[in-house]
Amino acid sequence: MSFQLVIAEKPSVARSIAAVIGASEKQTGYWQGGGYLVSWCIGHLVSFAEAGQYDEKY
Repeated sequence: MSFQLVIAEKPSVARSIAAVIGASEKQTGYWQGGGYLVSWCIGHLVSFAEAGQYDEKY
């Protein structure tokens, strides 16, 4: 069986997403159901680069 993986920023956001898409089975570290696995990281998943890494035109 294949699943769609959804990764959220934190557990509370994962819980909310899981409720909406029907992933109601709580597992250790993720929610499962309806063909989805919903897990989370702790902290921001994406951030800006350091200023020196951008081209000078920006």
